[in-house]
Amino acid sequence: MKELTSPSTMSVKEYAKLINKSDKTVYKMIKDGLIMAKKEKTGYEVLVDSFLISRCKDINKSLFEMKEGMRLFTKEISALQKRSTYFEKRLVALELKQLKKSVVKSKLLKPFKKILKKPAKKTVKRGK
Repeated sequence: MKELTSPSTMSVKEYAKLINKSDKTVYKMIKDGLIMAKKEKTGYEVLVDSFLISRCKDINKSLFEMKEGMRLFTKEISALQKRSTYFEKRLVALELKQLKKSVVKSKLLKPFKKILKKPAKKTVKRGK
């Protein structure tokens, strides 16, 4: 376990940025006794140590990297979905084409070919 160094202070605004919270949240945390702070003429000064600061910076860096990774992952998923839609359409088109060929070659259609091929109407010429 790391040793805690002597505490230093930072403004509420700096502390809020460090822990990714709003100023209002930090003031509420001070009021509730969750963090130590001392009242100065300009406002509150939050008591922190160097270990806390370095740890928060590491966590913030990790969170940023995770968010960036998720953004790239989402972008890749979107691209894959677009490609899969294209390939699904092509696959369906090919399956329909093969189905048409198999139906045309099928012996089941032979009785219906006569119906499908309507004979041309004979025109009768009437003479005067």
